Amino acid sequence: MRKETSLIGEDIRKLAYRVERYLRLEATERLTVLTTVIVLAAVTFALATSAIFFFSTGLVKTLTLLTGDEMVSYYMVGAILLLLIVLMFVIGRPLIESRLVKTFSSQLLDGTSITEQVSAKSNSDEQIQRLAESLVAEFDEYGKEGGSL
Repeated sequence: MRKETSLIGEDIRKLAYRVERYLRLEATERLTVLTTVIVLAAVTFALATSAIFFFSTGLVKTLTLLTGDEMVSYYMVGAILLLLIVLMFVIGRPLIESRLVKTFSSQLLDGTSITEQVSAKSNSDEQIQRLAESLVAEFDEYGKEGGSL
């Protein structure tokens, strides 16, 4: 009985080690994905800001030629940019939120859970244990019958 208890304890320690390693691997993978997304978003934001600045300046110069007043051109471009910002929050927020929810839920909920993986592993371990026990029983019977190994 004491030997079985120590074997169970050893199995529990092995299982805890495997679960810990799996959690570390999953956390590393998720952090890598998150870091990549953050870096790409920051670079995209910086480039988009620069592009908007240069396009706005060009639009101001073009409107100045049409209106004849540079101040009015700046107000017009500012109003267009504010309108785009409001439009982005009204229309873009549901699109962005639904896409983020879809992405995060697929990252977190798809695939097998730790419990499913551990139970599958323990089921395969039990099958291997039963196979080994049946082989030992067959060898014992073979030896009792006078066969040599």
